[in-house]
Amino acid sequence: MKKILILLLILFSISQVFSDEEHNNKSNAKSKNKYYKIARSLYRKPFGETLCIPFIWLGNLTDDEKDKFDPSNEQEPKDLDQQRRFNLTNWSQISLNYFTTNAKHDINMVTGASQEAESINTKGKFGLKYQHELTGKISEEFSYDVKEEIFYSEKSHERRNSFLTNNLKLSLFYKQETTYLRLQFNNRYYNPDETNFLNLPGVVYNTQQQMTSSAILHLKQDFGKLSLNVYSNLRDLEYRYVVPLEENNDEYEVHQASDYDSYTDAKLFFKIADHMKVFGRMYYKDDLNELSLFDQMNLGGGFEYDNKIDLFSSIKAKVQYYNNISDKINNEQDHNFVTQLRYSRRFRNGISGFVSYINRSCYDNETSQIYRVSNMLRIHAMYSYSIENLNNSYLLSGIKYNPENEGTLGFIEQNQYLFKDIYSTVNIKYSLDLFTSYSLKFEYFLNSLQSFWIKNEYTDFYNIQKQNLIYFGSTFIF
Repeated sequence: MKKILILLLILFSISQVFSDEEHNNKSNAKSKNKYYKIARSLYRKPFGETLCIPFIWLGNLTDDEKDKFDPSNEQEPKDLDQQRRFNLTNWSQISLNYFTTNAKHDINMVTGASQEAESINTKGKFGLKYQHELTGKISEEFSYDVKEEIFYSEKSHERRNSFLTNNLKLSLFYKQETTYLRLQFNNRYYNPDETNFLNLPGVVYNTQQQMTSSAILHLKQDFGKLSLNVYSNLRDLEYRYVVPLEENNDEYEVHQASDYDSYTDAKLFFKIADHMKVFGRMYYKDDLNELSLFDQMNLGGGFEYDNKIDLFSSIKAKVQYYNNISDKINNEQDHNFVTQLRYSRRFRNGISGFVSYINRSCYDNETSQIYRVSNMLRIHAMYSYSIENLNNSYLLSGIKYNPENEGTLGFIEQNQYLFKDIYSTVNIKYSLDLFTSYSLKFEYFLNSLQSFWIKNEYTDFYNIQKQNLIYFGSTFIF
């Protein structure tokens, strides 16, 4: 508990942004500027990409009002210095949680083997999560993004691999009219004393993750009718594993090891008509370890159709084939077909939603049969109302049907304005094969950028355990 209080004091000192009335005036101006940016984003993108941003609905505006959000009509800001100050944005969120469960005092309930499993019990446990994101612009073309998440929890039956982690992401962006480049470094650190041993694919013995690092390069280049999309990732996993001694299986030796992989996914597109492109694709995974057991290559291609019909509707479709080349993949999974469809729609009365369908199939040369790997159908619908308040209220519901992977899930969520900038959020999720969860959240907004909230989340993992999490948190943008 002392660790939690110390962490809480340190992180609160970092994220504290209480300020005077002058700062609030600046925040309100920034909020207005942010709303306009969101509205312009909605104007440019199909609704399927912005479903969960219930701030402004252009469908409720007149044609003259819509013109104000048209980027072509955008006027140069009168105060350029004020705009430059908005290039730097901080987002911070901190929450203290309390975890309880009805799980029995049994080592099998823990995620993997742990030397401290005997000290794990069903008493309530405290935890802490701190999230921070810093974004800014270096110039018109260059921008950056820094994200960090620190999680700590007293050991419990909470279904986690590690109870003390630090996840850091550093990104540098270059954007021009025909070029997009992202360089990113990720690092996730696991405190060994708070991390369980697991069975990892390709590793014979129980393994304890210590640190995962990756370097990412993502390039998009437009040459007119031709365009290129390349994604590359170099990953390093540092871990420990235990080997039982031959003379005594109750004693173990601990070894330190590393696992290296590189992933490259390249696509070359050619535009054959309005909204229609054909593409060729190559994916290569290079297992950089000594035996290279998991090398894999995919070769294939297909076509994409992307039509933003108007401001309120869009349709997307993709059909692709690829050939798996790997010693570790069964022959019946060598030839693969993927079909994707998505239709998005917004209405003037605040109702919006989308329908998407994905089918994955494979073909066996020896039997000349097509096998269905999985189907996934998703339907989302949202009704937004009371937009005159600081944040609008909405009702959101959806269903995901994925029987082959036991992934069928339905949910409903309501965000409701109560009074004096206090909102409630109710969420219910039901999974046919995995769990049912209920959550209730109350949030008080000091202004559009600062809030305090309390949340309770109850989850029933069928025939395994029931658990309850209570969160006390705050969110700040400055």
